[in-house]
Amino acid sequence: MKTEQLKERLKNVPLKPGVYMYKDQAGQVIYVGKAKALRQRMRSYFQSADRLHPKVRAMMGRVDDFDFIVTNSEVEALILENNLIKAYQPRYNIDLRDDKTYPYLKISMAEPYPRVYITREKKDKVSRYFGPYTDVASLKETLRLLTSLFPLRTCKTLRPLNRPCLNRDLKKCLAPCTGQVSKEEYLQMVEQIIAFMEGDSREVLKAKEAEMKEAAHNLEFEKAARLRDQINAIRKISEIQKVHLQSPWNLDLIGIIVGEKDSLASVFKIRSGKIMAKDTFWLNRPTGQDEGELMAQFLRRYYTDNEDIPKELMVSTLPAEQELIEEWLHSVTGHKVSIKVPQRGDKRSLLDMMMENAHLLFQERYEAESRQQAVLIHLSKVLELPVVPERIECYDISHLGGQETVASMVVFTQGVPDGSAYRRFKIKQDQNDDFASMRETLRRRFMQAQQQNPAFLPEPDLVVIDGGLGQVNAVQAVLDELGVEIPLISLAEKNEEIYKPHRSEPLVLPRRDEGLRLLQRLRDEAHRFAVEYNRQRRTRRMTSSALDHIEGVGPQRRRALLKKFGSVNGIREASLEELAAVPGMNRTVARRVYEYFHGTIST
Repeated sequence: MKTEQLKERLKNVPLKPGVYMYKDQAGQVIYVGKAKALRQRMRSYFQSADRLHPKVRAMMGRVDDFDFIVTNSEVEALILENNLIKAYQPRYNIDLRDDKTYPYLKISMAEPYPRVYITREKKDKVSRYFGPYTDVASLKETLRLLTSLFPLRTCKTLRPLNRPCLNRDLKKCLAPCTGQVSKEEYLQMVEQIIAFMEGDSREVLKAKEAEMKEAAHNLEFEKAARLRDQINAIRKISEIQKVHLQSPWNLDLIGIIVGEKDSLASVFKIRSGKIMAKDTFWLNRPTGQDEGELMAQFLRRYYTDNEDIPKELMVSTLPAEQELIEEWLHSVTGHKVSIKVPQRGDKRSLLDMMMENAHLLFQERYEAESRQQAVLIHLSKVLELPVVPERIECYDISHLGGQETVASMVVFTQGVPDGSAYRRFKIKQDQNDDFASMRETLRRRFMQAQQQNPAFLPEPDLVVIDGGLGQVNAVQAVLDELGVEIPLISLAEKNEEIYKPHRSEPLVLPRRDEGLRLLQRLRDEAHRFAVEYNRQRRTRRMTSSALDHIEGVGPQRRRALLKKFGSVNGIREASLEELAAVPGMNRTVARRVYEYFHGTIST
């Protein structure tokens, strides 16, 4: 729609609280916002372009339509806005970098005998979640520690058994499957885990000491010994706690550092006077929010679906609409949540310590980006590129004797691998001709871009392929055919020579040249990605040919067999009893699988 048409529609938007959504020509939601008075807030986007922030101006250049939803209150609008942002992932709302992939520690309270495990799944309304954790290695260590202190079950499905599994012998499970632990005792341990994760190790110690004394009094010496070991482990962990504050505070410290492109949010979780966790999030600022607006949006994103919300939030800067956010947090938690900037005392000192750490991390990233930008500028000069190549794509072909030929496309953004933009191609024609395979790959890639397929947008500033002058000329012919005017080079591996289309003399850079090293990393990454895909397809083909001809082995049983034994060789080496024990198998089908690899079984 034209801007004037949108302005005309604005007259029908009510002056009520609600949520508005801006859409592009394809109908995709690109921005979600909330307002106390919808018409008044939305009208502010349609003023003179020179009065808008440059990033807002860029967004409005894409807006072709809008929609809105009226709510009963601002708090309802805030909750709805959070839900819509999660649903649509609009490109112009702030993004907690990779937040959707951050794992949580889950305690499955909906089950009669809960278990604790790592998950990235959508939260339910019953279980307890701790996180999100940005350091997966630290989370795995936490889980290992918890299972050693609190031996809950780890099996996904709890079935009654006559004898427990090996975990019981290793003292890693109380074996509820065999009835060796009462439900009350088991749930008591679950409550202790929750208390421990909330930082209350003193109460856990008291409870375990009381359990140990009772067990000893009842002559349950094995149980008493197990509790003694757990108590010693908890005490050791408490002693090595890095920061133990004088006051038993329960609060979150949140700091924001605003950068020109990316911003940094840091969170310290303090429970019972101890720093229990630290999280770091990189944020983008798609519409140029100031520090208060960024803090407000971060709090709303971070605490959505987060059950671990204390009564105090100490922040580096007060969020915009502070009272509204406090009201929303109250509605979520059922208790009052205050947001303050500490001015003096221990809380101020703690916030300063956190901000100092955040500034060091921010500076480290800034310096790394500055060095990388210098490399890209240097590369643009030596390659005589029209622009500094912020997005570089590299392609490679992989096959084994012309079988299962595939191509890879890897992307470096700002000189850093951008895994989410990687693409791979299964070559359809001329599988034993690398020239033809490369031409097919580039033709398919840029035809997808011309058809506005978002998976292949944006287009790169530089295309790199593996090979010499012949390869680069062949690909240039495809780009010319499609009308694509993007710089193209090839990197020949033998002497690390750089070729440009229709130039017989290569460019040779010094071996230590940082620009050459960047191109080498690109080429090596494209090669790795292509070989990995080729190997996957060959493995899949071998698996298919080995198992698909066995009567009774369909896709589900094939997956179950491979999951159990790891490979076709593992299946071949398995006994009939082991095959029959695989979930979903029966003895008849297991016998067919065994006979396929070994011949007829005598009975």
